[in-house]
Amino acid sequence: MGRIEAVRRRLAEDLPRYAAAHGVPGASAAVLVDGQVIESATGVVNLRTGVSVTPDALFMIQSITKVWTATLVMQLVDEGLVALDTPVRAYLPEFRTADERASGQITVRHLLTHTGGFEGDIWAATTAGEDALERFVADLVSEAPQYAPPGEMYSYCSAGFGVLGRLVEVFRQMPYAEAFRRYLADPLGIGEIAFSADEALAYRTAIGHGRPSPDAAEQPLKVWASMPPSNPAAGNQLAMSARSLISFARMHLSDGRAADGTRLLSVASARAMRERHVDHPAATGSPAGHGLGWMLSSRPGLVEHAGGAIGVAALLRMVPERGVAVAILTNGEAGGQLIDDLLDPLLSELADVAPAPPLPSGDVGMGVPARYLGRYQTRIDRNDVTLDDGRLWLTNSARNEALDMIAIAGVTAEQQRYELRPVDGDTFVLIDSSGVASRAVEFWGADDAGRALFLNSGRAAPRIDAAVIP
Repeated sequence: MGRIEAVRRRLAEDLPRYAAAHGVPGASAAVLVDGQVIESATGVVNLRTGVSVTPDALFMIQSITKVWTATLVMQLVDEGLVALDTPVRAYLPEFRTADERASGQITVRHLLTHTGGFEGDIWAATTAGEDALERFVADLVSEAPQYAPPGEMYSYCSAGFGVLGRLVEVFRQMPYAEAFRRYLADPLGIGEIAFSADEALAYRTAIGHGRPSPDAAEQPLKVWASMPPSNPAAGNQLAMSARSLISFARMHLSDGRAADGTRLLSVASARAMRERHVDHPAATGSPAGHGLGWMLSSRPGLVEHAGGAIGVAALLRMVPERGVAVAILTNGEAGGQLIDDLLDPLLSELADVAPAPPLPSGDVGMGVPARYLGRYQTRIDRNDVTLDDGRLWLTNSARNEALDMIAIAGVTAEQQRYELRPVDGDTFVLIDSSGVASRAVEFWGADDAGRALFLNSGRAAPRIDAAVIP
């Protein structure tokens, strides 16, 4: 049996097996190997309707959209219209955060690498029209707190990609969705795409699933999109098929050339996008760094971007040196677990990629706990770090628009509590209720008393109080 048939058989067997094991209603996968695309689908797009998933089914890709936005920006760089290290204000004079001085220093590269230093999770609604991004930048980003000087600290910033999307709109003189289609989707031959629920009705489209109460069975969410259409450049509502994502990945693996030979991106820009420009904090796990849009795994050779929202999980992963790419789209709470289980053996077989090592369990001993105690808060969540019986604990709670989206989706908001165990210096792992390390975080900076200024889990949450507020 040849390699193509082996992959086809593995997908046909493993995708439904892992979907059933994790209770994921539906999933779609596409794999590019040896120049061919193998597709597989399982389950249903909606438990209520029972409509089956097929390879042409659309799923939300969420933050994978950011790599598309970065590609649109790099096309402007190729055309000499934009320079990476020029301040954004040179192109968007209206751009500002709440810090006037920092606003004039933030460059295009800062936004592409999530190092602009300002609040990134701005999920409030503006409009649902063609002026959504314009209003997002003018009305919401302009009030974003500036947490750190530009370039000083990595903190995942969806708001920055909203600004980049607006940059594309201004130079292309058209709405973001139209530029997306004209400069990327259409040249790649991609038609299975929707930017809104209205457009999604034209396709076999998946809806996310969640639990209305902790003990309830998963159900279709109350709405197709819990996020507003305010920031399409960051991926608030974009949906497409897995094979459409593979068409995009094929172009990047070909250093900017579409399957029909059309050049959409220069070789230099395509390669620069997947080179490491910044390191991630708490790089004990994966990803460990960032290119221009792409995330770089702690495992050598992997380039990727994930996407997730309530009841939705997606991943696009490439192994450029092997010409391999995999796209997996899911519509259930445990979609991320399905993706991990499916990908490790698949990429080991196709590209000799070692499985992701488990996170360390950490050491229950620590230095001075007072450095870490306190409340760390962003616009959408609160993290309380406390000391109990000689151990550090982190309690996470949703806030503001995060709570609104949970209510809109029809699921429950639950506090999450983890034990914090030190791994190396200020890097800790979060131990969940089952005793397993789920992810790593890093405490960053110090005030005059030596207390950490930020809790960074990929997103930097600034300290707002030295002691936890009751």
